[in-house]
Amino acid sequence: MAAGGSRAGATNFSTVRPAPMRPAVRASLRPWPLDAGIVHLVLLDVEMVPTATDVDGWVNKAFDDAAPEVRRVRTGAMFPRSAAAFLERGFEIADRLALLDRNLTGARQPPRVHPVNELSVTRLRQRDLPAAADLDQIAFPDGWGHDVDSLGDIASATPQVRQRIAHSSRRTGRRTIGFSITGKAGTVGYLQRIAVHPDARRHGVARVLVDDAVGWLMRRGAARVLVNTGVDNQAALALYSAAGFELLPDELLVLELERPR
Repeated sequence: MAAGGSRAGATNFSTVRPAPMRPAVRASLRPWPLDAGIVHLVLLDVEMVPTATDVDGWVNKAFDDAAPEVRRVRTGAMFPRSAAAFLERGFEIADRLALLDRNLTGARQPPRVHPVNELSVTRLRQRDLPAAADLDQIAFPDGWGHDVDSLGDIASATPQVRQRIAHSSRRTGRRTIGFSITGKAGTVGYLQRIAVHPDARRHGVARVLVDDAVGWLMRRGAARVLVNTGVDNQAALALYSAAGFELLPDELLVLELERPR
Protein backbone atom coordinates (compact mmCIF):
# COMPACT_ATOMS: atom_id res chain seq x y z
CA MET A 1 0.00 0.00 0.00
CA ALA A 2 1.20 3.43 -0.84
CA ALA A 3 -0.35 4.37 2.43
CA GLY A 4 0.76 7.72 3.58
CA GLY A 5 2.80 10.81 3.21
CA SER A 6 2.37 13.37 0.55
CA ARG A 7 3.00 12.17 -2.96
CA ALA A 8 4.75 15.51 -3.26
CA GLY A 9 6.90 15.06 -0.19
CA ALA A 10 10.33 16.56 0.42
CA THR A 11 12.85 16.11 -2.37
CA ASN A 12 16.58 16.61 -2.65
CA PHE A 13 18.45 19.56 -4.09
CA SER A 14 22.21 19.56 -4.01
CA THR A 15 22.03 23.15 -2.80
CA VAL A 16 18.59 24.19 -1.61
CA ARG A 17 18.06 27.75 -2.81
CA PRO A 18 15.62 29.93 -0.88
CA ALA A 19 13.87 32.14 -3.40
CA PRO A 20 14.50 35.85 -2.66
CA MET A 21 10.99 37.06 -1.86
CA ARG A 22 9.40 38.83 1.08
CA PRO A 23 11.08 37.65 4.33
CA ALA A 24 7.77 36.29 5.65
CA VAL A 25 7.12 34.23 2.52
CA ARG A 26 9.90 31.84 1.56
CA ALA A 27 10.18 28.86 -0.72
CA SER A 28 12.90 26.55 -2.00
CA LEU A 29 13.47 25.24 -5.51
CA ARG A 30 14.61 21.64 -5.86
CA PRO A 31 14.71 19.05 -8.62
CA TRP A 32 11.89 16.52 -8.55
CA PRO A 33 13.24 13.05 -7.73
CA LEU A 34 13.89 10.85 -10.74
CA ASP A 35 12.75 13.53 -13.20
CA ALA A 36 15.15 16.28 -14.24
CA GLY A 37 12.37 17.94 -16.21
CA ILE A 38 10.48 19.12 -13.12
CA VAL A 39 11.43 21.79 -10.57
CA HIS A 40 9.84 21.23 -7.16
CA LEU A 41 8.72 24.47 -5.50
CA VAL A 42 8.31 23.94 -1.76
CA LEU A 43 6.87 26.51 0.64
CA LEU A 44 9.02 26.56 3.77
CA ASP A 45 6.03 27.20 6.04
CA VAL A 46 2.66 25.50 5.53
CA GLU A 47 0.90 28.60 6.89
CA MET A 48 2.31 30.89 4.17
CA VAL A 49 -0.18 32.74 1.98
CA PRO A 50 1.85 33.95 -1.02
CA THR A 51 0.87 36.80 -3.30
CA ALA A 52 0.79 36.63 -7.09
CA THR A 53 4.02 38.66 -7.07
CA ASP A 54 5.68 36.02 -4.89
CA VAL A 55 4.58 33.28 -7.26
CA ASP A 56 5.85 35.18 -10.31
CA GLY A 57 9.24 35.60 -8.67
CA TRP A 58 9.57 31.91 -7.84
CA VAL A 59 8.46 30.81 -11.30
CA ASN A 60 10.84 33.22 -13.03
CA LYS A 61 13.72 32.00 -10.91
CA ALA A 62 12.81 28.36 -11.50
CA PHE A 63 12.80 28.71 -15.27
CA ASP A 64 15.61 31.28 -15.53
CA ASP A 65 18.03 29.11 -13.55
CA ALA A 66 16.89 25.80 -15.00
CA ALA A 67 18.42 23.74 -17.76
CA PRO A 68 16.59 23.70 -21.09
CA GLU A 69 15.10 20.26 -20.38
CA VAL A 70 13.10 21.61 -17.42
CA ARG A 71 9.52 21.67 -18.65
CA ARG A 72 7.40 22.43 -15.59
CA VAL A 73 7.24 23.62 -11.98
CA ARG A 74 5.39 21.43 -9.47
CA THR A 75 4.53 22.60 -5.97
CA GLY A 76 4.54 20.71 -2.75
CA ALA A 77 1.22 19.92 -1.09
CA MET A 78 -0.44 23.09 0.23
CA PHE A 79 -3.66 24.31 1.77
CA PRO A 80 -6.19 26.00 -0.54
CA ARG A 81 -5.49 29.41 0.97
CA SER A 82 -1.83 29.07 0.01
CA ALA A 83 -2.70 27.69 -3.43
CA ALA A 84 -4.95 30.60 -4.41
CA ALA A 85 -2.17 32.80 -5.79
CA PHE A 86 -0.69 29.90 -7.77
CA LEU A 87 -4.04 29.16 -9.38
CA GLU A 88 -4.40 32.85 -10.19
CA ARG A 89 -1.08 32.72 -12.06
CA GLY A 90 -2.04 29.77 -14.22
CA PHE A 91 -1.07 26.71 -12.18
CA GLU A 92 -3.33 23.68 -12.51
CA ILE A 93 -4.20 20.98 -9.98
CA ALA A 94 -1.97 17.92 -10.38
CA ASP A 95 -3.08 16.05 -7.27
CA ARG A 96 -5.55 16.36 -4.40
CA LEU A 97 -4.72 14.93 -1.00
CA ALA A 98 -6.98 14.09 1.91
CA LEU A 99 -5.71 15.28 5.30
CA LEU A 100 -6.36 13.19 8.40
CA ASP A 101 -5.75 13.82 12.08
CA ARG A 102 -5.62 11.73 15.24
CA ASN A 103 -5.86 13.37 18.66
CA LEU A 104 -3.44 11.71 21.08
CA THR A 105 -4.17 13.71 24.22
CA GLY A 106 -6.90 11.40 25.53
CA ALA A 107 -5.09 8.13 24.86
CA ARG A 108 -3.82 6.44 27.99
CA GLN A 109 -1.30 4.13 26.38
CA PRO A 110 0.26 3.55 22.96
CA PRO A 111 -1.59 1.24 20.58
CA ARG A 112 -0.70 -2.39 20.72
CA VAL A 113 1.30 -3.42 17.68
CA HIS A 114 -0.24 -6.71 16.59
CA PRO A 115 2.37 -9.10 15.24
CA VAL A 116 2.24 -10.32 11.65
CA ASN A 117 3.57 -13.77 10.88
CA GLU A 118 7.11 -13.81 9.56
CA LEU A 119 7.38 -10.01 9.67
CA SER A 120 10.41 -8.25 11.13
CA VAL A 121 10.31 -4.48 11.75
CA THR A 122 13.60 -2.80 12.65
CA ARG A 123 15.33 0.55 12.45
CA LEU A 124 15.80 1.84 8.90
CA ARG A 125 19.49 2.62 8.57
CA GLN A 126 21.48 4.42 5.91
CA ARG A 127 22.36 1.13 4.24
CA ASP A 128 18.65 0.32 3.92
CA LEU A 129 17.77 3.46 1.94
CA PRO A 130 18.38 1.97 -1.54
CA ALA A 131 15.96 -0.87 -0.80
CA ALA A 132 13.43 1.59 0.64
CA ALA A 133 13.71 3.83 -2.43
CA ASP A 134 13.22 0.86 -4.76
CA LEU A 135 10.12 -0.13 -2.81
CA ASP A 136 8.79 3.45 -2.78
CA GLN A 137 8.96 3.63 -6.56
CA ILE A 138 7.00 0.38 -6.82
CA ALA A 139 4.42 1.28 -4.18
CA PHE A 140 3.51 4.75 -5.46
CA PRO A 141 2.20 5.66 -8.92
CA ASP A 142 4.66 6.43 -11.70
CA GLY A 143 6.14 9.88 -11.30
CA TRP A 144 5.48 10.11 -7.56
CA GLY A 145 8.18 7.84 -6.16
CA HIS A 146 11.23 8.94 -4.20
CA ASP A 147 14.91 8.20 -4.55
CA VAL A 148 17.50 7.79 -1.80
CA ASP A 149 18.26 11.49 -1.53
CA SER A 150 14.64 12.62 -1.37
CA LEU A 151 13.81 10.01 1.29
CA GLY A 152 16.73 11.44 3.25
CA ASP A 153 15.23 14.90 2.90
CA ILE A 154 11.90 13.66 4.22
CA ALA A 155 13.66 12.19 7.24
CA SER A 156 15.45 15.47 7.96
CA ALA A 157 12.34 17.65 7.65
CA THR A 158 11.49 17.50 11.38
CA PRO A 159 13.62 17.82 14.53
CA GLN A 160 12.79 14.26 15.63
CA VAL A 161 12.36 11.29 13.33
CA ARG A 162 11.70 7.57 13.51
CA GLN A 163 12.47 5.38 10.50
CA ARG A 164 11.42 1.74 10.33
CA ILE A 165 11.83 -0.95 7.71
CA ALA A 166 9.79 -4.14 7.44
CA HIS A 167 11.16 -7.41 6.12
CA SER A 168 9.44 -10.66 5.31
CA SER A 169 11.24 -13.79 6.46
CA ARG A 170 9.16 -16.26 4.48
CA ARG A 171 10.77 -19.36 3.05
CA THR A 172 11.14 -17.60 -0.28
CA GLY A 173 13.82 -15.46 1.38
CA ARG A 174 14.16 -12.26 3.36
CA ARG A 175 12.99 -9.21 1.42
CA THR A 176 11.99 -5.63 2.08
CA ILE A 177 8.20 -5.25 2.01
CA GLY A 178 7.57 -1.95 3.77
CA PHE A 179 8.98 1.12 5.48
CA SER A 180 7.85 4.20 7.37
CA ILE A 181 9.21 7.66 8.16
CA THR A 182 7.61 9.48 11.07
CA GLY A 183 8.48 13.00 12.22
CA LYS A 184 7.75 15.14 15.26
CA ALA A 185 7.96 18.92 15.56
CA GLY A 186 6.84 20.44 18.83
CA THR A 187 3.72 18.58 19.92
CA VAL A 188 2.66 17.57 16.40
CA GLY A 189 3.57 14.29 14.75
CA TYR A 190 3.57 13.49 11.04
CA LEU A 191 3.29 10.16 9.26
CA GLN A 192 5.47 11.39 6.45
CA ARG A 193 5.90 8.31 4.31
CA ILE A 194 4.51 4.77 4.58
CA ALA A 195 4.85 2.28 1.77
CA VAL A 196 4.14 -1.44 1.45
CA HIS A 197 5.06 -3.61 -1.50
CA PRO A 198 2.00 -4.46 -3.64
CA ASP A 199 2.62 -8.19 -3.13
CA ALA A 200 2.45 -7.78 0.66
CA ARG A 201 -0.68 -5.65 0.98
CA ARG A 202 -3.76 -6.61 2.98
CA HIS A 203 -1.71 -8.65 5.44
CA GLY A 204 -1.48 -6.08 8.25
CA VAL A 205 1.96 -4.68 7.41
CA ALA A 206 0.78 -1.07 6.98
CA ARG A 207 -1.17 -1.22 10.25
CA VAL A 208 1.93 -2.44 12.08
CA LEU A 209 3.89 0.53 10.73
CA VAL A 210 1.12 3.01 11.60
CA ASP A 211 0.72 1.69 15.15
CA ASP A 212 4.48 1.70 15.65
CA ALA A 213 4.62 5.35 14.52
CA VAL A 214 1.70 6.45 16.71
CA GLY A 215 3.15 4.66 19.73
CA TRP A 216 6.51 6.37 19.27
CA LEU A 217 4.83 9.78 19.02
CA MET A 218 2.77 9.18 22.15
CA ARG A 219 5.83 8.16 24.15
CA ARG A 220 7.42 11.46 23.14
CA GLY A 221 4.49 13.60 24.17
CA ALA A 222 2.87 14.40 20.82
CA ALA A 223 -0.64 15.82 21.16
CA ARG A 224 -1.78 14.96 17.64
CA VAL A 225 -0.58 13.26 14.49
CA LEU A 226 -1.32 14.20 10.88
CA VAL A 227 -1.12 12.24 7.63
CA ASN A 228 -2.20 12.84 4.07
CA THR A 229 -3.00 10.49 1.22
CA GLY A 230 -4.65 10.63 -2.18
CA VAL A 231 -8.34 11.49 -2.05
CA ASP A 232 -9.02 8.39 -4.15
CA ASN A 233 -6.82 6.01 -2.11
CA GLN A 234 -9.66 4.12 -0.47
CA ALA A 235 -7.39 1.45 1.04
CA ALA A 236 -5.25 4.04 2.83
CA LEU A 237 -8.28 6.03 3.98
CA ALA A 238 -9.79 2.86 5.46
CA LEU A 239 -6.49 2.01 7.15
CA TYR A 240 -6.22 5.40 8.84
CA SER A 241 -9.88 5.39 9.86
CA ALA A 242 -9.41 1.99 11.51
CA ALA A 243 -6.32 3.36 13.29
CA GLY A 244 -8.31 6.21 14.85
CA PHE A 245 -7.71 9.03 12.36
CA GLU A 246 -10.46 11.44 11.32
CA LEU A 247 -10.80 13.12 7.95
CA LEU A 248 -10.34 16.90 8.11
CA PRO A 249 -12.39 19.23 5.89
CA ASP A 250 -9.41 20.78 4.10
CA GLU A 251 -7.84 19.01 1.14
CA LEU A 252 -4.23 19.66 0.18
CA LEU A 253 -3.40 20.60 -3.39
CA VAL A 254 -0.36 19.89 -5.54
CA LEU A 255 -0.14 22.28 -8.49
CA GLU A 256 1.79 22.39 -11.76
CA LEU A 257 2.73 25.00 -14.34
CA GLU A 258 4.06 24.17 -17.80
CA ARG A 259 7.06 26.16 -19.00
CA PRO A 260 5.94 28.94 -21.37
CA ARG A 261 6.87 28.25 -24.96
